[in-house]
Amino acid sequence: MVLEVSTGLSAETEKKVAQVSDEEVKKYDSAFAGRMKSLRDERGLKRDWVARQLGIHYNTLKNWELGKAHPGTKEILALSQIYHVEPDAFFRGL
Repeated sequence: MVLEVSTGLSAETEKKVAQVSDEEVKKYDSAFAGRMKSLRDERGLKRDWVARQLGIHYNTLKNWELGKAHPGTKEILALSQIYHVEPDAFFRGL
């Protein structure tokens, strides 16, 4: 994956390229997904109950926990309320 970043500098130095390997992305996706699942499991909550609380389909939550999709900021904030944790708890240890 290649990201182009505009820095607002002169034309010579304006374009920077940050490179992130697919392996690194997979590592973080997997860790984030695992953390989501472990927070739910630690609280003894069922996936279908959490999905209903969020107003989403069961499979959406399942895909987040499998790393196949990602929740948005709004959903992370809602999950943090349901799990009684700070939002950054989903990112600790990544």
